[in-house]
Amino acid sequence: MKIRTWMAAVAAAVAVWTAGGCAGYRVGSMLPGDVKTVWVPTVQNKTQEPFIEQDVTSALMAALQMDGSLKVADEKDADAVLRVTVTGFRLDPVAYESGTSNTAEEYRMTLTAGYVLQRTADGTVVAESPAVRGWEDFDFTGDLTSSKAVALRPAAEDLGRRIVDAIVMYWP
Repeated sequence: MKIRTWMAAVAAAVAVWTAGGCAGYRVGSMLPGDVKTVWVPTVQNKTQEPFIEQDVTSALMAALQMDGSLKVADEKDADAVLRVTVTGFRLDPVAYESGTSNTAEEYRMTLTAGYVLQRTADGTVVAESPAVRGWEDFDFTGDLTSSKAVALRPAAEDLGRRIVDAIVMYWP
């Protein structure tokens, strides 16, 4: 009987200690309670690479819908607006043909974007970041233009996921 009492006391102490360590933490979104819907205008493209904004906008909408913390809404019905600007586009070689040091066979496409999530009612900033990066490694096949076109969608999807994750878990 004493062992059971002792084990129950130890279990209770561990439960209290564990719960105490989680004080102040929440599971799920860190967004304020008044921000439930978001309007996403077309992403702005400040790079020299054409048409990035189309893939990033689509990827961002898909990431928001997949996450579910914010419901995508029309401009007039949204609690907040998410403005995203693509500010960087890079291609970097990451692997070279065997026996050569100057012929790349694999590249990394990196997209950099800044975002601001603002309440529509008063314009106050809910979350923001000047630089979030998404990327995709891809094999160079055929010509560079075709290879870039294949890599753009997954790079945009990675960027969209990272932006949504950053917003949902934003710690000002």
